[in-house]
Amino acid sequence: MSVNTDLKATLSEAMKLQLDGKFPEAEKIYLSILATEPEQPDALHLLGLIRMEQENDAEAVKLMEQALGLFPAASHFHHNIAGLYRRMGRIEEAETRFREAIRLKPDYGEAYQGLAEMVKFKPDNPLIAQVDQQLKSGMLEETNRCYFHFAAGKILDDIGRYPEAFRHYLAGNRLAKRQFDTGAFRESIKNLLYYCSRTYAERTAGAGLDSEAPTFVIGMPRSGTTLVEQILSSHSEVFGAGELNDMKFVAAQTQQLSRFDQAYPASLPGLQKEDYAKLASAYLARLQQLAGNSGNRYVDKHPLNFQFVGLIFAMFPNARIIHTVRNPLDTCLSCFFQNFTKGQDYSFNLTALAHFYNDYRRIMEHWETIYPGRIYTVRYEEMVEQQEEQTRGLLDYMGLDFEQGCIDFHKTDRKVSTASFLQVRKPIYKSSRKRWVNYREELSELARIIGVNIEPPITITGQAGILS
Repeated sequence: MSVNTDLKATLSEAMKLQLDGKFPEAEKIYLSILATEPEQPDALHLLGLIRMEQENDAEAVKLMEQALGLFPAASHFHHNIAGLYRRMGRIEEAETRFREAIRLKPDYGEAYQGLAEMVKFKPDNPLIAQVDQQLKSGMLEETNRCYFHFAAGKILDDIGRYPEAFRHYLAGNRLAKRQFDTGAFRESIKNLLYYCSRTYAERTAGAGLDSEAPTFVIGMPRSGTTLVEQILSSHSEVFGAGELNDMKFVAAQTQQLSRFDQAYPASLPGLQKEDYAKLASAYLARLQQLAGNSGNRYVDKHPLNFQFVGLIFAMFPNARIIHTVRNPLDTCLSCFFQNFTKGQDYSFNLTALAHFYNDYRRIMEHWETIYPGRIYTVRYEEMVEQQEEQTRGLLDYMGLDFEQGCIDFHKTDRKVSTASFLQVRKPIYKSSRKRWVNYREELSELARIIGVNIEPPITITGQAGILS
């Protein structure tokens, strides 16, 4: 479909604004285009993506489907609406759109990765040969090749070809070219522990708001945070807000309120108790705006909020904080196998991932020490094995009555934007436990750094008495 030169330049300008996160400015341009050309497919589609960012999924679907009706040969239209359908739980429609994107553009690596994340593969699946053919073609640029390697890794893991799967994941992570400064992060944690000391906990006691509305689910990514949020959000009194970046911005705002012009956490000694109440009020208003009339308890499940536990308790002394814990090797493996679209740069290198895990563990031990008994731990493996018992314990901690919907969480109709989008659409399953055993050799160095012994146990055969 041809687009006139002036319109193309205008669309390019708007797209740049959109990519820079300047949605109101981009939206204004798209609306202006549509005022004169109401059936301009690119403007419709791109405006749909903005509506998606604005959490207006119904309008996003309407705009993007309209664009597709006008330009059905646009592979990226199919790919993008597939991602929207996926987070909305419309899984079959998402799969159909991913497949159509691939049919239209056989080298569409991102669509292969999206489809691979949704499908459980068997050895005879024709997509395996398609992915292999593309990787052998020598025609893929690096970013596209990266997507194909992640897709190949997932497919080969599904069919039990583990050494090959790991080689593809290694290649994909390498091609992602994501960098993480382990030393700088460790220094930031050191500063955080210094400023958020036991003295800080005592000094900020009684600060902030006494609201019990906010709940924070924290932990390593891929440790069960989405599962816990989905269970809680299936309760009639709870609204799941998803992974909010708000606490990062709240931490940044402490510099403006502090008597010392220092960035967080050096800003904390310069805050007064009333400052924490201001921060808490603004954060709570944001949650209430997101929730509307959906419940009176709100869950923020950004895993990396484990960096802000001291600030959270200063803002909300009655907040619930739930820490999800999973086998460290399963956690790290799952992170390494996930091509995170943004953030989590540490997860693309096994050594950086291991050191990040150690730093996470160190800071959680610190919070447990200075806030004893105030953080509730949910162990993923126990939730999988004893779902009702663990769910009841979780609801007791929340001060909520038991509701069957929390057991049938997979029936709850809500959007899920994280990598666990498929898991929470099904009843609890156990196949992801001890997945690391398939990659024992490949994880040996990571295991050494985090201090986990993965040597197989010595057993006696019982016949020749030979150690094996």
